[in-house]
Amino acid sequence: MAFASCGILLFALGINFLREPLLGIKEGYAPHNFGFNFIFFIPSMLAALILGLAVVGRIIKHWKTWRDLNKKWILIGMSIPAIGLWTFMIVRMIIIVTE
Repeated sequence: MAFASCGILLFALGINFLREPLLGIKEGYAPHNFGFNFIFFIPSMLAALILGLAVVGRIIKHWKTWRDLNKKWILIGMSIPAIGLWTFMIVRMIIIVTE
């Protein structure tokens, strides 16, 4: 799940970065950007977040039974970017709304 979370996150961010050359979606053109975000970007980022939360929850649940400490930290490290990105986006939206 951690590999899937990290892979989905990197794939979604890569497609988002290259959306004009790959898909012809020009930046600033609202209907195409809204459709792209609604159909592809938000669901893939949400899937990465859910997988990341599942990995962290599962590791916390089985912390004492899993003996390999390096594996635990590697899996947490692979799932934290999705959680951190969503946290950053939510905090940024809250700051913008309260200004």
